[in-house]
Amino acid sequence: MFVGRKRELAYLEERFERGKPELLILYGRKRVGKTELTKEFLRKKRGIYYLAEKLPENLQLKKLSEKVIEFFDEDIITEFSNWEMLFKYLASKHDRYILVIDEFPYLIEREPGIISSFQKGWDEYLSDSNVFLILTGSSVSVMENSVLSYKSPLYGRRTGQLLLNQFPFNEIGEFFEKKYEFDDLLKIWGTLGGVPFYLEQFDSDLDYYGNVMEKIYNQNEVLFAEAEFLLNEELREPRNYFAILRAISLGKRKLGEIINETGIDKSSIMKYISILNLLGIVEKEVPVGEDPLKSKKGLYRIADNFFRFYFRYVFYYKDLILTDQRERLLSILKDTENKFFSLTYEDLARSAVMRISGSNYFEIGRWWDRNAEVDLVGMNREEKRILLGEVKWSESPVGTDILAALRERGNLPRWDEFKEKEYAIFSRSGFTKALVDEAKSDRSLMLFHGDKRVV
Repeated sequence: MFVGRKRELAYLEERFERGKPELLILYGRKRVGKTELTKEFLRKKRGIYYLAEKLPENLQLKKLSEKVIEFFDEDIITEFSNWEMLFKYLASKHDRYILVIDEFPYLIEREPGIISSFQKGWDEYLSDSNVFLILTGSSVSVMENSVLSYKSPLYGRRTGQLLLNQFPFNEIGEFFEKKYEFDDLLKIWGTLGGVPFYLEQFDSDLDYYGNVMEKIYNQNEVLFAEAEFLLNEELREPRNYFAILRAISLGKRKLGEIINETGIDKSSIMKYISILNLLGIVEKEVPVGEDPLKSKKGLYRIADNFFRFYFRYVFYYKDLILTDQRERLLSILKDTENKFFSLTYEDLARSAVMRISGSNYFEIGRWWDRNAEVDLVGMNREEKRILLGEVKWSESPVGTDILAALRERGNLPRWDEFKEKEYAIFSRSGFTKALVDEAKSDRSLMLFHGDKRVV
């Protein structure tokens, strides 16, 4: 079942309707839905879909030739002996058609020179043809460095690019026919992220815990080994990356703490963390408003929800999973989940403010020092505006005491440069009547129940 991606499909449709030759680059992490998107786009159009494989160049060309010849249904030629012949043939077609080459990095992995053949093919033949060419790739680093960068032979040839991201929280309910309430959806998002393939593994007839037991804590299911599979495929020395991710999942977030926990020297660990950052798995967090390159308060976090859950609740407990100790696994999850999902809720709150405020705040994040912490801060230095927020993943309604504490932190001297202050409180369990009444008479205060603004 194809879900969502309306904006991305609209973008592809708009480019297609122009009727001009196109060379589009579509990229994004594995499982994010690139193949499904291109197939949905192709569904009612004339087009060729080719999935590249890890094969020698001659076999790649042979297999692609077969696809092309079959599509155009001509007996004039049986295969193309080189890339130039293929491109020349494609350029000779007068009707509009689409050619998708999925996993383009596999094509150039063994033979980097192929990308120069594509440059020549585009310059001499396809740039004046009726082709709508889409090159996709799951290796974001390869696509950015070998295809999109100014050093690439294809630099300046592409007519557009589309980075396919995970689904945002407010769209994942579509995968479950909107059967789940906010709590379960937040937990699902905190467990799987917005990766379509992972979301499709969960069964909407089961509750959240049932899905974790059946779809993750089950050695026969794909999600059980997925994180390690992805890292083994992308990285050399995966054990060191596993050690770093495990350390961060245990709360070792300072660089020195990670070094002490893993035993990896500083120069090596910085290289590993840099690669994890490029993959979108780990990020360095500094107090909002500080320069990431200069701040000495940097903390590392697992930015990808699926990897964060995996290294907190799967990697360390594999022995319990393999011996089917489900009751103990469920007990561990329930005893510790509030702290874990409170961080997920903070992420959601920040993204909700970004979505709602538009361009009101240019810097949004968390702030802390030795004496105080603010879950959510949004700053607009030009207009001297600031938003300060509290995020509560608790089972009790939030009252006026939380607002008073938030305003007290809003009066810290460090915020004196801001002339206009707004406050936002996010609550899992709603608000007391007293706080709601106060918010109704105070335009500087916003209340969010779940991810929806209520006042």
